[in-house]
Amino acid sequence: MLRRHFLTLAGAVAMSAALPFAASAATPKDQLVIATNMSSMRGLDPHELNQLEAAEVVANLYERLIVLPADKINEPQPGLAESWTVSEDGKTFTFKIRSGVKFHSGNPLTAKDVEWSLRRLVKLGLAPSTDLRQWGFSADNVDSLIRATDDQTVEIKTADVWNADLLLLSLASFSTSILDSAFLADKEKDGDMGRAYLQTADAGSGPYSLRSWRSNETLIAEAFPDYWQGAPAMRRVLLRHLPESSAQRLQIDAGDMDVATRLSSTDLAALEAGGNVEIQKTPGFGFYYVALNQKDEILSNPKVREAFRYLIDYDGLSSTVMKYYGIKQQSIIPAGLPGAITENPYKLDIEKAKQLLAEAGYPNGFSKTYYATPVTPEYEVAQSLQANAAKAGIKLDLQGGDHIGKFRDRAFEIFSARSGERLPDPHAVLASYATNANNADEAKLTGLLAWRSAWDVPKDIQDMVLAAAHETDKAKRADLYGKINKAYLESSPALVTSFQRTDAKAVRKDVKGYVGHSTWLTRWDTVTKGE
Repeated sequence: MLRRHFLTLAGAVAMSAALPFAASAATPKDQLVIATNMSSMRGLDPHELNQLEAAEVVANLYERLIVLPADKINEPQPGLAESWTVSEDGKTFTFKIRSGVKFHSGNPLTAKDVEWSLRRLVKLGLAPSTDLRQWGFSADNVDSLIRATDDQTVEIKTADVWNADLLLLSLASFSTSILDSAFLADKEKDGDMGRAYLQTADAGSGPYSLRSWRSNETLIAEAFPDYWQGAPAMRRVLLRHLPESSAQRLQIDAGDMDVATRLSSTDLAALEAGGNVEIQKTPGFGFYYVALNQKDEILSNPKVREAFRYLIDYDGLSSTVMKYYGIKQQSIIPAGLPGAITENPYKLDIEKAKQLLAEAGYPNGFSKTYYATPVTPEYEVAQSLQANAAKAGIKLDLQGGDHIGKFRDRAFEIFSARSGERLPDPHAVLASYATNANNADEAKLTGLLAWRSAWDVPKDIQDMVLAAAHETDKAKRADLYGKINKAYLESSPALVTSFQRTDAKAVRKDVKGYVGHSTWLTRWDTVTKGE
């Protein structure tokens, strides 16, 4: 059994006293101090990373063509692109690049940097490249489809007609950050386009530049004085690696931290009651899910898949560990997006699960290995499922640790975690959960949760997902998404969803302008501190 990631109060006090930067007074007025868990931060290359905490850092080191305000998440606004047009046939997007923007190196940002950066994203072909590759861009065609026609103009062409908002929203993702191509030319090693260098450095034009990062210790970012929108109020931002919830709670309550993340529901409730902090709950475009490997003879049975839906204590979890981290939702389109429904037909019902298992031919249950992400609240949710499954005769050998590699390689039986899509559109979730163009092992469609689960998604669902992405009429798109949502719910999917994720953070009340962002783009340059 994995040791739980919570210390006793006495242990947390001892730990906080030994940590670097520990303070006995309020944080400086011109510095923002954030407690976080850096365990999953592998590097800071925006064209490589796919992780929440690192994405927030990159959102402040780099700029993108399009901006999505936190309070208007579906309304693309000018960023590095001060304007854009779309051709009548819907296949050519022309962006006018803002003049006067400087990179941290002092180099001017031009259309050539945009061209090079977006081509680099596609050519590297790593997980974030999905944001462009899904619209038909590839290493073979990207040089002809993305071109700088002069110093201030970039032309992006698509082979097919897609809903224009999908491309614009993609260009607001941290993955499409614009890099300093001239600066990185001197940092390239063995044709890596600066990839090794960018693991621990930056080449951006954002409001902050990276001063230092010690893995699993501290990250320091300094305000960029020549930022095109003006120097930020916070002269410095410090991220401290504090994986233990109780240690974070103690330090933010004492004023040694301004923001705390990944706290347990118990600690969040205590801080909320204490009155010194506000709890932000930011809806995300992803879900807490249980993946059942369809290469497994037992788990591929539709009745077994359905039984798992009756082994989740939706209501009990809603009022406890998921109070701050999720909203009960069993359908597949996030609330607030076209096609979302409020129907939640399942509830914890051990007897119903037993009945389905018996109908499937397993009246005495079975045993499986269950890998779960060892962080809050995912592990608590997994423990709850393990206990309920045991009552129905299913023995789950719950394993913690970092098993994401096994999931990506389809070398697992049961796996649970949470997803976090970046595109504020139903297509983002559906492309991962409800499409799988090639279910063969050699297809290596590792960016898709359906492929990782070896689920051969019903063709009618996949056809509707593709049709909706091409549809330019908003009403018709919404109608398609409604149909997809119901069809997915009725298909006994291999990906069992239970809660739409919310990202909870504790923010001290004297900190203003630190606003959670649904696509992981929380900004630091909007932050000020008062009394």
